[in-house]
Amino acid sequence: MAIVVENISRLAELHQLLPWNHFSGRPGRSTTNTVHYLVQWIKEAWRKGKVVSILFLDVEGAFSNVVIEQLIHNLRKQRIPSTYIKFIKQLLTGRQTRLKFDNFISESIAILNRIGQGDPLSMILYILYNADLLEITGDKEKEDALGFVDNTALMVIGDSFQEMTARLEELMSKEDGGVQWSVDHNSRFETSKSVVLHASRRTQQDPKTDGSRILLDRPKHIIEGQVIQEVKSIKYLGVQINNQLRWNEQAQRVSANTTKWLLQYRMLE
Repeated sequence: MAIVVENISRLAELHQLLPWNHFSGRPGRSTTNTVHYLVQWIKEAWRKGKVVSILFLDVEGAFSNVVIEQLIHNLRKQRIPSTYIKFIKQLLTGRQTRLKFDNFISESIAILNRIGQGDPLSMILYILYNADLLEITGDKEKEDALGFVDNTALMVIGDSFQEMTARLEELMSKEDGGVQWSVDHNSRFETSKSVVLHASRRTQQDPKTDGSRILLDRPKHIIEGQVIQEVKSIKYLGVQINNQLRWNEQAQRVSANTTKWLLQYRMLE
């Protein structure tokens, strides 16, 4: 199994079969690279006088909802050698399980979907499975995406948050967009956990108070009739990022964690 994983990963990197903007489970890439890229993308937009909107999508039950036929289709489309595709198909076909609790053991239950989360193949297979989601963006100067396992962020830049909200909604609702990917891949977005962050330090004149300035207007973002929560700050891959790229919250979290562990160590004395 480990040899198969190593060979598929090597071929995928050598022939650039994976989306370049997926950072997890790949050699030489880490959470740090992902966060640095996100921050750099925001700052580049600000230097051009633009604003940034980022939609953080949460996929419900990512590994357990993988459709085997769709996975095999993706492997063929990404030009994975047929020998490995045959091996993977045999590995994931005809599986059964039983439920056991107390003194009860169920009859055998066929496993029609899912890849085994935690097994050596799971990471590279899921990266190949959700590759299409990271390729729904169009204009690379104004739209981009980031993937880290099942964490996906869609990023857009423009002149106003009204424009950005419309563009994000288009990315999700267009024919080959996020919603269609969700349907085709049996991967429902959990809208209660998906959030949007509007990043800008620009302000505007407060129409109610002379000489006072307020944040730019931020319209509601809606996916399939569901209002997506707007946040001023989000914990992304363990790092607290706010909409003005101020790092006070992250510093406070790190300080609090340091204090907690110091107190734990003192108890050992």
